[in-house]
Order: sequence, then structure tokens, then C-alpha cells
Amino acid sequence: MKRIKLRLMMAVLALALAGMACRLTSPTPASWAGTPTAEALEATNAAINLTQQAAVGVETEAGPASTATDIPSTAPKPTVPVDGPWAVFPAPSPGLLWAYDLDAGVTLEIALPEPIFTEDLVSGLSPDGHTLIVRAGSSTETDELALYRIDLPSTTVTKLTPLLSLTVQRKIINQEGTRAFDTLRAITREDGLAWSPDGRYLAFTAALDFTSSDLYLWNAETGSIERLNGLYSHSASPFWSPGGNWLISQELDQYSEQTGWRSEVVYRLSFPSFNAQSALYLPAAGSQGEVFLGWLNAQTLMSYSQTASGPVELRQVNIETAQESVLLAGSFKLAALDPNSASYAFALDEEQALARNMLNGVYFVAEDSGVKALQMVGDWDALSAAPGGMFIASGAKGLIGFSTGGGSFTLTGERMASISPSGSWMVAWGSAEDGQAGARLYQSPSGRMLQKLTDLSVQAVTWKPDSTGFFMLTEGGLYHLAFPELSMDLIAEGFDPAPALVLTWVE
Repeated sequence: MKRIKLRLMMAVLALALAGMACRLTSPTPASWAGTPTAEALEATNAAINLTQQAAVGVETEAGPASTATDIPSTAPKPTVPVDGPWAVFPAPSPGLLWAYDLDAGVTLEIALPEPIFTEDLVSGLSPDGHTLIVRAGSSTETDELALYRIDLPSTTVTKLTPLLSLTVQRKIINQEGTRAFDTLRAITREDGLAWSPDGRYLAFTAALDFTSSDLYLWNAETGSIERLNGLYSHSASPFWSPGGNWLISQELDQYSEQTGWRSEVVYRLSFPSFNAQSALYLPAAGSQGEVFLGWLNAQTLMSYSQTASGPVELRQVNIETAQESVLLAGSFKLAALDPNSASYAFALDEEQALARNMLNGVYFVAEDSGVKALQMVGDWDALSAAPGGMFIASGAKGLIGFSTGGGSFTLTGERMASISPSGSWMVAWGSAEDGQAGARLYQSPSGRMLQKLTDLSVQAVTWKPDSTGFFMLTEGGLYHLAFPELSMDLIAEGFDPAPALVLTWVE
């Protein structure tokens, strides 16, 4: 009899624990904006489950996120080691980067010479997320303008190499002619750094041997630096093939304040043999610089020429054979490529559409298809490819999304959007002057609104790589929001609200 009673007590206890587990893993929010029906709630839960499974690689249960408030969380965090990963971003004060450890709630300061080329926080991060290299420093201070490696958590900054020779620096300081200033302009372009896909090499531009911008290679394994070319024109825009067996760059010449650069030729250089470079293709007439959109496949590059009147000649080029074919002749307004599906989208204004006997608007072209499918008529200001096979366009009509799988949405009150790396979530925002103020969380690719995040004016949103949360810059404050609560935890403040904040995630 005692044994039977014991078994009954254990069974009751197991049922109670199971009920507690369900309540813990599937919380019910007090309010759930945008999903008033049980069907919507079920769809939201399913999306959260998929996102968390993709992030951690195991099956898990989680309920919908609760409504966030605009009050930042200031509660102290328990003592944990400051061992990353870190959110790294420019501090409000010049000459400083901040690295924030989410787990420890600790901000580290990283001092660098001014100015810091903040775009390198993205392009200078190695593919594995472990090594961060940026350009920083003044061209008038001897050997100060250089490549710097940042080590965390020590915040040690190591100079890898200057970017200018003493000869070029003297010409800049003494204002001798214009060529030295053209060289400086070439090596400080936003597209000046490129990691090889395997993280072994960092390609960059510098002027260490001659008075022109040349292409160099830093070996992450040995620390050695090798010059790859030495032409009178200025090397720019290093760009790797997906397999790391080709390095592409363009040569620029004859810069002027009125017309900008003139792009002369696009070169290719094979790896690991380091064969002499050869021409890949010639830019369109009037090109001020070639824009490398990405790769349709391992061998096929997609690019266009940027001219004074806008983009022209959307093309694909075979890196092996140097065979070029035009995808969209003449001028167009915008273009974006989704490398995962080998599909692309483009936008035409009224004049460009009339010249082609087409309607002005956004078009989609699927993989291996020449069909230009109109998505929506109108004038569009921005177009980009996003995770999950989505394309996002924004303009006077609001925000539209369309995917390679056929899904689409239209959000008339939104102007900007950021989709999570998993492709399951989207944060969209506008302003009181242009669209709907504040920011909201949506389900992607359906476009179903899940909840309002804030009424504050939002400048930028950056997702964590595992899609479990994101950073939001709003009215001078940087906040972290994490699932499932999505409460606004203040990370730092005092930022200029005008420019978008560049933020990277260092492992």
C-alpha cells in the first residue's frame, strides 16, 4: 500500500512539474498587438520556435514576445567574465570605439588615432568573426594612417602596416601637386578592405612602394604583407570570388572634383598561384567606378557601372573565361542581388521605363530566367536583398517585400526595414515626417505585424548573428532588445541622431 501511495505522489508531482514547464516555456503576454486571433498567435509561436531552433540547433519551445516599453533597463547584471562576444561600435567621442559585452554588461574602450574609418567595422571583420582590422589615423602624422588590429578583451591595438610611404606623406603635408591627394583619396575609399572567404588573407589598398594606390595582401597566418600590383593608375575595390581562388579589383584614374573618378579597367588575379593579373572587362563609357553586386554562382560576377547620371549596364561576367553578357542595357535606378537564389531585382524611373516601353517600378528576375516580373509600379528610393530570399524596396508608397518563394507584403506606413539573419523576423520603422513614427516587429516573409517596439524616432537596427535579438539606435541612445521580452535595455547614449550607427559583432 505504501508503494502504491508513493507511486501516486510521484505521478502527481510529475504532472505538476510538466505544467510548470509549459508555463515557463510558453508564456502568455498581457497584450499582443497585431494578433487578436488564436490563429495569428499560433503562427507567431511557430515562427519563434523555428527561429530559436535555427539559432541553437536543437528543438525548443518559446512563447510570443511581450510588448516592450520605452523605459531602458538599468538593473545590474550578475558578475560574469568579460569574454565576449562583443558589440563593437563608434563611441560618441572621436578617436574611440566601444565594445559591449552583453553577458557581463561591461563596456570596453578602444582608443585609436583619428579619424577612424568606421565602415571597416563591417568589411574589416574576418569571416569567423574573431579578427577585427580597421583603418585609422591622419595622413599628416608620420606612419599614423595605418591598418590596426583590435584584440579583445585586452583592447590592445596593434599597427599592422602604414598605408602611405614617407614620400607620399611629404607631398601631402607640403601640398605638392594633386597626385598624392588622389592617392590618399583612393586608399581611403569605403571599399578598401576585403577578407578572403577562408579568413587567411586580407586584401587592402595602400601606397607603400610608389606614389599610386596599389593592391596588397596581409597573411593572417604569417603576418607577412605582399604587394600584388604596381600600376600608375590607382587600384581600388578588392573583391573575392566565393571560392577564394580569384581576387578582383578596378583601376581608377584622373579624379576631378566635378566628375569624380574614371574607372579604366576591372582586373582579375588568380589564387593561390598569384599569376600576373589580366583584364576581366572594361567599364561602360563614363564610369566613375564599378559596383560589384556579388556572385550569381561560383564563377559569375554581377556588376554595373556608376556614372554621373546613375547606374548603367547591369552585367554578368564569367571570372574563368572573362565572357561578359549584359542583363540590363542602358540606365536604371537601383539593383540588388540575392546570391543564395541567384535572383536579382531592379528599379526603373519613368524616363528609364519609357525608353524600354515598360512601366516604372520594381522588377524581379528569377534564377536562370530572363523574365522581368513587375512587382509594383511607382518611384522607389532604395532596394536591397535581405536574408530569407527577400527583396525590400522603399519609396513614396511605403515598404514592399517580395521573395524568391513567391511571398510578398506591402507596408504603407514604413520606410526602412531590417530582416533577421534567420529570415523569420523583420523590424521596420519610419518617422513622423515620413511614414509612421517609431518601430514595429513583423513576421517575415508574411509581413504580419506582431507588436510595436517604440514610438521614438529610429535611425538604425542591427541584428545579432543568431537572430535572438537586435540593437536599435533611437534619438541618441543605443538599445539592445532580446527575445522573448524585447525590452529596451540602454547600452550607451550621447550619439548624433543624424548618421546611422555602424555596429559589428566580434566573437
